[in-house]
Amino acid sequence: MADRGVLEYAVERAKPIVNHTLQNKPRSVQNAIMRKVKTLKPVFRNKNPKYVGIKQNLISCFVPKSYNLSNVWRIANSWPKINEVFPVKDKSIGSVINAIRMESIHGIKNSRRGTQLKLVLELTGSQFVLFKPSWYAREDIINGTVYSGKDRHNSEIISFHLAAILNLRYTPIVAGRSISLRNNLQYADEALRQTMPVINNQQCAYGFCHYCKSDETVCDDPTTGTLEGAVLLTIPGKIVKYRSPWQRTYKDQLKAEWEKNDNYCALIRKKVQFDVLLDLIDAAIFDFLIQNGDRHHYETRENRVLLLDNGKGFGNPFIDHIDILAPLYQCCIIRRATWERLLIFSGGALSETLEELNKLDLLYPLVINEHYIALERRLLYVYSTVELCKEKFGNKIFK
Repeated sequence: MADRGVLEYAVERAKPIVNHTLQNKPRSVQNAIMRKVKTLKPVFRNKNPKYVGIKQNLISCFVPKSYNLSNVWRIANSWPKINEVFPVKDKSIGSVINAIRMESIHGIKNSRRGTQLKLVLELTGSQFVLFKPSWYAREDIINGTVYSGKDRHNSEIISFHLAAILNLRYTPIVAGRSISLRNNLQYADEALRQTMPVINNQQCAYGFCHYCKSDETVCDDPTTGTLEGAVLLTIPGKIVKYRSPWQRTYKDQLKAEWEKNDNYCALIRKKVQFDVLLDLIDAAIFDFLIQNGDRHHYETRENRVLLLDNGKGFGNPFIDHIDILAPLYQCCIIRRATWERLLIFSGGALSETLEELNKLDLLYPLVINEHYIALERRLLYVYSTVELCKEKFGNKIFK
């Protein structure tokens, strides 16, 4: 866990990324965010005792429990509402988590959603889930751009836990699980089976997707005979996809409009509903904490933004890409409820609570300790950004 001494050292040694090809004002804003951290008041560095009760409630809800197969899927599929995917307090969450990580597989096919390998598993009771396989070891550091590397299955699990802590309950329910490709080969459909070679006596798969290649496979571990992954419960209802206003160009020499225009948020406020804009700012804070700079599109359900595809988080704990916070520092607005929740988890409470939830997962440990330290450091940058907005606009920033 990150104590204050370790955290102060981490802030000094971390490498915040400021895009120096931007115009002067955006660059100076990002530099100001980093400077402001050093003068934050003690309230942002000390633990708020209010977090304890919330932590205990989350643990009691998330701890895996027994379930009744006759109604567990019905319960889970009844939860999604206009502003949430799972409830704030319901002990049945632990039952659903247990069901998606334990129920037998009766069918496997390739998901064409997204650009990377995902498998659709049919579990007992005709419940479909997504399975994102493991590509990396826990200690692997992903270098390069903010969107480099393949999806991290552990990031999907941790992101679900983090969203619950921050009361941003718009993510799928996720749990870690190990499956055997070899033992379940009989359940794979013919198309997927054509992409499941045996390599060095290990059953492997590469699937078909935009980035899938026959020389880049995931395989059963030779020791355990299983493949780790994250299982995501599918979200019922109509999901609509939009291009993110803060999408990157993915070209080093070509900057997006938001990276060049000092008044970019004024343009966006004319184009998107205000609630959606506030959702996107919540998403930016969430993405900054996990360091997901790859939310090129966003999905909505009943006109509210979902936090889907969180696999690009937790890649490099030593780098902070400040520009992920652009929606926050360009618009300088934030939901009061989001801000108050962030304040409750100051001073190490966020990483402490997150680790307690991570411990409940079958695949624990989910990350190395450096990622918990990074999370606390990034939370200070969020506090710093909001404080700078308050200095300029006062309490009008809270909505």
